Amino acid sequence: MKLLMIRPGALGDTLLMLPALTELRGKTTIYFVGRQPGLDYISDAVFRAMDLERAGWHRLFLEQPFPSGSSPLPVSDADRVLAFFKDEEGIILQNLKRFFPKAEVFVFPSFPPKFQRIHVARYLAECLASAGLPLNSHAVMDEAAGSPLISAPCSSRKRDCVVFHPGSGDLKKNHSTEFWLHIFQFCSGTDRFSQFKPTLLLGPAEISQKAFFESWTDVQRPMKILLCPKKEHLLRVLGSAALYLGHDSGITHLSGLMGTPTVALFKETDPVQWGPLGPHVQIIHRWKTDRKLLELVKTAVSTMASVEG
Repeated sequence: MKLLMIRPGALGDTLLMLPALTELRGKTTIYFVGRQPGLDYISDAVFRAMDLERAGWHRLFLEQPFPSGSSPLPVSDADRVLAFFKDEEGIILQNLKRFFPKAEVFVFPSFPPKFQRIHVARYLAECLASAGLPLNSHAVMDEAAGSPLISAPCSSRKRDCVVFHPGSGDLKKNHSTEFWLHIFQFCSGTDRFSQFKPTLLLGPAEISQKAFFESWTDVQRPMKILLCPKKEHLLRVLGSAALYLGHDSGITHLSGLMGTPTVALFKETDPVQWGPLGPHVQIIHRWKTDRKLLELVKTAVSTMASVEG
Protein backbone atom coordinates (compact mmCIF):
# COMPACT_ATOMS: atom_id res chain seq x y z
CA MET A 1 0.00 0.00 0.00
CA LYS A 2 1.22 3.47 -0.86
CA LEU A 3 0.49 5.94 1.93
CA LEU A 4 0.77 9.72 1.73
CA MET A 5 0.93 11.33 5.16
CA ILE A 6 0.98 15.12 5.64
CA ARG A 7 1.68 16.66 9.04
CA PRO A 8 3.63 19.92 9.27
CA GLY A 9 5.01 20.98 12.62
CA ALA A 10 8.02 21.96 14.70
CA LEU A 11 10.76 19.48 15.62
CA GLY A 12 8.95 18.03 18.64
CA ASP A 13 5.65 17.75 16.75
CA THR A 14 7.32 15.76 14.00
CA LEU A 15 9.28 13.54 16.39
CA LEU A 16 6.04 12.50 18.06
CA MET A 17 5.04 10.89 14.74
CA LEU A 18 8.04 8.59 15.00
CA PRO A 19 6.48 5.90 17.26
CA ALA A 20 3.65 5.29 14.79
CA LEU A 21 5.93 5.53 11.76
CA THR A 22 8.33 3.01 13.28
CA GLU A 23 5.45 0.59 13.85
CA LEU A 24 4.38 0.94 10.21
CA ARG A 25 7.87 0.50 8.75
CA GLY A 26 7.92 -2.49 6.42
CA LYS A 27 4.13 -2.72 6.35
CA THR A 28 3.44 0.11 3.90
CA THR A 29 5.31 2.55 1.66
CA ILE A 30 5.13 5.95 3.36
CA TYR A 31 5.59 9.31 1.71
CA PHE A 32 5.75 11.83 4.55
CA VAL A 33 5.30 15.57 4.08
CA GLY A 34 6.27 17.91 6.91
CA ARG A 35 8.70 20.65 7.83
CA GLN A 36 12.36 20.92 8.70
CA PRO A 37 14.23 20.24 10.87
CA GLY A 38 12.01 17.34 11.96
CA LEU A 39 12.09 15.63 8.56
CA ASP A 40 15.79 14.90 8.95
CA TYR A 41 15.15 12.84 12.07
CA ILE A 42 12.31 10.66 10.78
CA SER A 43 13.63 10.03 7.27
CA ASP A 44 14.86 6.53 8.16
CA ALA A 45 11.31 5.50 9.15
CA VAL A 46 9.69 6.45 5.82
CA PHE A 47 10.23 5.75 2.14
CA ARG A 48 10.52 9.42 1.30
CA ALA A 49 10.36 12.64 3.38
CA MET A 50 9.34 15.89 1.68
CA ASP A 51 9.24 19.51 2.79
CA LEU A 52 5.79 21.11 2.68
CA GLU A 53 7.45 24.45 1.92
CA ARG A 54 8.85 23.22 -1.38
CA ALA A 55 7.23 23.67 -4.79
CA GLY A 56 3.81 22.20 -5.36
CA TRP A 57 2.32 21.55 -1.94
CA HIS A 58 0.83 25.06 -1.72
CA ARG A 59 -1.93 23.79 -4.02
CA LEU A 60 -3.46 22.01 -1.05
CA PHE A 61 -4.58 25.37 0.35
CA LEU A 62 -6.04 27.03 -2.76
CA GLU A 63 -9.72 27.92 -2.41
CA GLN A 64 -10.44 28.04 -6.13
CA PRO A 65 -11.06 24.79 -8.05
CA PHE A 66 -8.06 23.54 -9.98
CA PRO A 67 -8.22 24.32 -13.70
CA SER A 68 -8.07 21.48 -16.17
CA GLY A 69 -4.49 20.39 -16.74
CA SER A 70 -3.16 22.03 -13.58
CA SER A 71 0.18 20.81 -12.26
CA PRO A 72 -0.10 17.88 -9.88
CA LEU A 73 1.30 17.63 -6.39
CA PRO A 74 4.84 16.26 -5.98
CA VAL A 75 3.22 12.89 -5.21
CA SER A 76 0.79 12.00 -7.97
CA ASP A 77 -0.84 8.81 -6.67
CA ALA A 78 -1.53 7.04 -3.38
CA ASP A 79 -3.83 4.35 -2.06
CA ARG A 80 -4.50 6.22 1.15
CA VAL A 81 -3.97 9.86 2.15
CA LEU A 82 -3.84 11.11 5.74
CA ALA A 83 -3.41 14.76 6.62
CA PHE A 84 -3.27 16.54 9.97
CA PHE A 85 -4.56 20.11 9.72
CA LYS A 86 -7.05 22.55 11.13
CA ASP A 87 -9.43 22.37 8.16
CA GLU A 88 -12.68 23.88 9.43
CA GLU A 89 -13.90 24.86 5.95
CA GLY A 90 -12.91 21.55 4.40
CA ILE A 91 -10.72 23.11 1.71
CA ILE A 92 -7.79 20.74 2.27
CA LEU A 93 -10.04 17.68 2.32
CA GLN A 94 -11.75 18.79 -0.88
CA ASN A 95 -8.45 19.42 -2.65
CA LEU A 96 -6.97 16.12 -1.56
CA LYS A 97 -9.99 14.29 -2.93
CA ARG A 98 -9.56 16.12 -6.24
CA PHE A 99 -5.88 15.21 -6.45
CA PHE A 100 -6.40 11.61 -5.33
CA PRO A 101 -9.84 10.57 -6.61
CA LYS A 102 -9.12 6.86 -6.22
CA ALA A 103 -7.62 7.06 -2.72
CA GLU A 104 -9.18 6.92 0.71
CA VAL A 105 -8.67 10.39 2.16
CA PHE A 106 -8.70 11.36 5.84
CA VAL A 107 -8.09 14.76 7.47
CA PHE A 108 -7.60 14.87 11.24
CA PRO A 109 -6.99 17.79 13.62
CA SER A 110 -3.27 18.24 14.19
CA PHE A 111 -3.56 17.68 17.94
CA PRO A 112 -6.06 16.23 20.39
CA PRO A 113 -8.26 18.80 22.15
CA LYS A 114 -6.70 20.15 25.36
CA PHE A 115 -9.50 18.72 27.49
CA GLN A 116 -8.71 15.25 26.17
CA ARG A 117 -5.66 14.31 28.21
CA ILE A 118 -4.11 11.83 25.85
CA HIS A 119 -0.51 11.79 24.72
CA VAL A 120 -0.06 13.33 21.30
CA ALA A 121 1.86 10.28 20.04
CA ARG A 122 -1.00 8.00 21.13
CA TYR A 123 -3.54 10.34 19.51
CA LEU A 124 -1.64 10.21 16.22
CA ALA A 125 -1.42 6.41 16.35
CA GLU A 126 -5.15 6.17 17.07
CA CYS A 127 -5.91 8.41 14.08
CA LEU A 128 -3.83 6.17 11.84
CA ALA A 129 -5.50 3.05 13.22
CA SER A 130 -8.96 4.56 12.66
CA ALA A 131 -7.96 5.06 9.01
CA GLY A 132 -7.36 1.34 8.71
CA LEU A 133 -3.59 1.20 9.12
CA PRO A 134 -2.12 -1.90 10.79
CA LEU A 135 -1.00 -0.64 14.20
CA ASN A 136 -2.08 -0.70 17.83
CA SER A 137 -1.71 2.52 19.80
CA HIS A 138 -0.93 0.69 23.06
CA ALA A 139 1.85 -1.30 21.42
CA VAL A 140 3.17 1.87 19.79
CA MET A 141 3.46 3.66 23.14
CA ASP A 142 4.96 0.64 24.91
CA GLU A 143 7.65 0.35 22.26
CA ALA A 144 8.49 4.07 22.42
CA ALA A 145 8.75 3.97 26.21
CA GLY A 146 10.76 0.75 26.28
CA SER A 147 13.55 1.21 23.77
CA PRO A 148 15.29 3.95 21.74
CA LEU A 149 13.70 4.78 18.39
CA ILE A 150 16.61 6.89 17.13
CA SER A 151 20.13 5.49 16.95
CA ALA A 152 23.18 7.47 17.94
CA PRO A 153 26.19 7.55 15.61
CA CYS A 154 28.66 4.75 16.32
CA SER A 155 31.29 7.27 17.39
CA SER A 156 29.18 8.41 20.37
CA ARG A 157 28.93 5.11 22.27
CA LYS A 158 30.92 6.39 25.26
CA ARG A 159 28.82 8.63 27.53
CA ASP A 160 31.25 11.26 28.75
CA CYS A 161 29.29 14.53 29.01
CA VAL A 162 26.29 16.16 30.68
CA VAL A 163 24.15 18.28 28.36
CA PHE A 164 22.17 21.32 29.50
CA HIS A 165 19.60 22.84 27.13
CA PRO A 166 18.15 25.97 28.78
CA GLY A 167 15.76 26.99 26.00
CA SER A 168 12.84 26.06 23.77
CA GLY A 169 10.83 27.65 21.00
CA ASP A 170 8.42 29.21 23.52
CA LEU A 171 9.65 31.55 26.27
CA LYS A 172 6.71 30.58 28.50
CA LYS A 173 8.19 27.09 28.80
CA ASN A 174 11.58 28.33 29.94
CA HIS A 175 13.15 28.91 33.32
CA SER A 176 15.49 31.81 33.94
CA THR A 177 19.17 31.77 33.08
CA GLU A 178 19.85 32.18 36.82
CA PHE A 179 17.97 28.94 37.49
CA TRP A 180 20.19 27.13 35.02
CA LEU A 181 23.25 28.67 36.67
CA HIS A 182 22.18 27.05 39.96
CA ILE A 183 21.73 23.69 38.25
CA PHE A 184 25.12 23.90 36.56
CA GLN A 185 26.81 24.86 39.83
CA PHE A 186 25.13 21.95 41.60
CA CYS A 187 26.28 19.46 38.99
CA SER A 188 29.78 20.93 38.92
CA GLY A 189 30.06 20.53 42.69
CA THR A 190 28.98 16.89 42.68
CA ASP A 191 31.68 14.22 42.70
CA ARG A 192 29.55 11.98 40.47
CA PHE A 193 29.91 14.54 37.66
CA SER A 194 33.64 15.11 37.88
CA GLN A 195 34.18 12.54 35.12
CA PHE A 196 31.76 14.20 32.70
CA LYS A 197 32.32 17.20 30.44
CA PRO A 198 29.61 19.88 30.88
CA THR A 199 28.05 20.91 27.57
CA LEU A 200 25.60 23.74 27.02
CA LEU A 201 23.35 23.38 23.98
CA LEU A 202 21.87 26.59 22.57
CA GLY A 203 19.35 26.73 19.74
CA PRO A 204 18.23 29.66 17.56
CA ALA A 205 15.98 31.02 20.34
CA GLU A 206 18.92 31.21 22.80
CA ILE A 207 21.50 32.98 20.65
CA SER A 208 21.06 36.20 22.64
CA GLN A 209 21.92 34.34 25.88
CA LYS A 210 25.27 33.05 24.65
CA ALA A 211 27.28 35.91 26.15
CA PHE A 212 25.64 35.45 29.56
CA PHE A 213 26.45 31.75 29.68
CA GLU A 214 30.00 32.38 28.50
CA SER A 215 30.46 34.81 31.39
CA TRP A 216 29.83 32.21 34.08
CA THR A 217 31.59 29.20 32.66
CA ASP A 218 34.03 27.84 35.25
CA VAL A 219 37.66 28.64 34.47
CA GLN A 220 38.78 25.50 36.32
CA ARG A 221 36.22 23.35 34.53
CA PRO A 222 35.21 25.15 31.35
CA MET A 223 31.87 24.35 29.79
CA LYS A 224 31.59 23.63 26.09
CA ILE A 225 28.94 25.78 24.40
CA LEU A 226 27.34 24.49 21.19
CA LEU A 227 25.29 26.90 19.11
CA CYS A 228 22.76 25.40 16.67
CA PRO A 229 24.67 22.20 15.84
CA LYS A 230 23.79 20.35 12.66
CA LYS A 231 22.01 17.00 12.75
CA GLU A 232 25.00 14.64 12.86
CA HIS A 233 26.83 16.76 15.43
CA LEU A 234 23.72 17.02 17.60
CA LEU A 235 23.13 13.25 17.47
CA ARG A 236 26.74 12.61 18.49
CA VAL A 237 26.45 14.99 21.43
CA LEU A 238 23.18 13.54 22.69
CA GLY A 239 24.43 10.03 22.06
CA SER A 240 27.48 10.68 24.23
CA ALA A 241 25.52 12.28 27.10
CA ALA A 242 25.37 10.54 30.47
CA LEU A 243 22.58 12.97 31.30
CA TYR A 244 20.50 15.58 29.49
CA LEU A 245 18.49 18.35 31.18
CA GLY A 246 16.04 20.56 29.28
CA HIS A 247 12.62 22.14 29.02
CA ASP A 248 9.69 20.87 26.96
CA SER A 249 11.37 21.25 23.58
CA GLY A 250 12.10 19.39 20.37
CA ILE A 251 15.66 18.64 21.52
CA THR A 252 14.32 17.13 24.74
CA HIS A 253 12.06 14.84 22.71
CA LEU A 254 15.05 13.89 20.58
CA SER A 255 17.14 13.09 23.65
CA GLY A 256 14.42 10.87 25.10
CA LEU A 257 13.86 8.98 21.85
CA MET A 258 17.60 8.29 21.60
CA GLY A 259 17.58 6.56 24.98
CA THR A 260 19.72 9.24 26.64
CA PRO A 261 18.97 9.64 30.39
CA THR A 262 16.72 12.70 30.18
CA VAL A 263 15.31 15.06 32.81
CA ALA A 264 12.51 17.18 31.31
CA LEU A 265 11.18 20.30 33.07
CA PHE A 266 7.55 21.10 32.28
CA LYS A 267 6.40 24.58 33.24
CA GLU A 268 3.35 25.53 31.14
CA THR A 269 2.56 22.54 28.94
CA ASP A 270 0.92 19.31 30.05
CA PRO A 271 3.31 16.32 30.19
CA VAL A 272 0.36 13.95 29.88
CA GLN A 273 0.00 15.22 26.31
CA TRP A 274 3.54 16.32 25.54
CA GLY A 275 5.91 14.29 27.72
CA PRO A 276 9.04 13.06 25.92
CA LEU A 277 9.14 9.34 25.23
CA GLY A 278 12.02 6.99 25.86
CA PRO A 279 13.35 4.33 28.21
CA HIS A 280 15.21 6.74 30.52
CA VAL A 281 12.99 9.82 30.86
CA GLN A 282 12.07 11.59 34.07
CA ILE A 283 9.59 14.48 33.99
CA ILE A 284 9.39 17.19 36.64
CA HIS A 285 6.06 19.00 36.74
CA ARG A 286 4.14 20.99 39.36
CA TRP A 287 6.07 22.61 42.20
CA LYS A 288 5.19 25.40 44.59
CA THR A 289 8.46 27.32 44.89
CA ASP A 290 11.69 27.72 42.94
CA ARG A 291 13.51 26.19 45.89
CA LYS A 292 11.34 23.09 45.68
CA LEU A 293 11.98 22.89 41.95
CA LEU A 294 15.72 22.99 42.53
CA GLU A 295 15.41 20.19 45.08
CA LEU A 296 13.39 18.09 42.63
CA VAL A 297 15.91 18.66 39.85
CA LYS A 298 18.85 17.79 42.11
CA THR A 299 17.13 14.56 43.14
CA ALA A 300 16.34 13.69 39.53
CA VAL A 301 19.90 14.46 38.42
CA SER A 302 21.35 12.23 41.13
CA THR A 303 18.97 9.41 40.17
CA MET A 304 19.39 9.69 36.42
CA ALA A 305 23.17 9.91 36.71
CA SER A 306 23.19 6.31 37.89
CA VAL A 307 21.67 5.05 34.63
CA GLU A 308 24.24 3.45 32.39
CA GLY A 309 24.21 4.33 28.68
